[in-house]
Amino acid sequence: MPAKIIDRIIEEIDKLPSPNVVVQRIIAVCSKPDASSTEVANTLMMDASLSARVLKLANSAYYGVPRKITTLSEAVMILGFKTVRNLALSVFTYDMVFKNGSSGIDREKLWEHFIATAIASETIAETMGYPLKEEIFIAGLLHDLGKVVYDLLFSDILEAEVRIAQKTKRNLIDIEEELGIPPHSEVGAKLLRKWNFPDLLILSAEYHHNVEGNPNELFVNQVSMVHIGDVIANIMMRGASLSWGDPELSPFALNVLKMKPKTFLRILDKSKEKYSKAQEFLQID
Repeated sequence: MPAKIIDRIIEEIDKLPSPNVVVQRIIAVCSKPDASSTEVANTLMMDASLSARVLKLANSAYYGVPRKITTLSEAVMILGFKTVRNLALSVFTYDMVFKNGSSGIDREKLWEHFIATAIASETIAETMGYPLKEEIFIAGLLHDLGKVVYDLLFSDILEAEVRIAQKTKRNLIDIEEELGIPPHSEVGAKLLRKWNFPDLLILSAEYHHNVEGNPNELFVNQVSMVHIGDVIANIMMRGASLSWGDPELSPFALNVLKMKPKTFLRILDKSKEKYSKAQEFLQID
């Protein structure tokens, strides 16, 4: 990988927006073992726009709450701290994708891929009995953040890659390697490290194309879930991720999770069903 590009990324990445103070506080509060629904709601209320958008997502058909949620305290009590945290992070990520200038790529399709991967990854966690499905949802949401970094800072590079990918029906990660461009997976991990996000999110971004390369055995199952979630999302919407080749499913990841082909197909169908109920996530404005 050319040192000059790496140096430029490290230099330029500091210009990208970090989660605002309210989102950072929500992440911190939701991580406290003694946090209360009132404390989380009061933190959210510091940002009126964020509060309104979180309530909109809380009432999404995706969560299937039988009655309308009208207050933030209700949202926290019914959906749980971690889900409300994920909603706040979803709003921040949406703004990062859409509210920073023009773009030569289809940002709407890329966002759809983010949401589809989050949903598929969460569905895998549910199916495989993993207890922290909310963590896997957000890992899936942020797995391709490196593509956003390229879009915001080096759009000419990304647009050229996407043109090649579409013309040759290949995957972006392979074109990056061929051109000697730092992979979006590594770039996304750099940004998440800058934000001091948890290792699970960093490793899922960095190794979702190379599950075997993950050096931290503590997170091998979780990274495998995000990898398979990404593959499912690419099956659901070819090209939305900016990759146009066939999705490459890692036998290693399947083996780690002991996932049979029939289980994979069941998760694919369930992910499609859940995605159809997640329209509020596609338009968070």
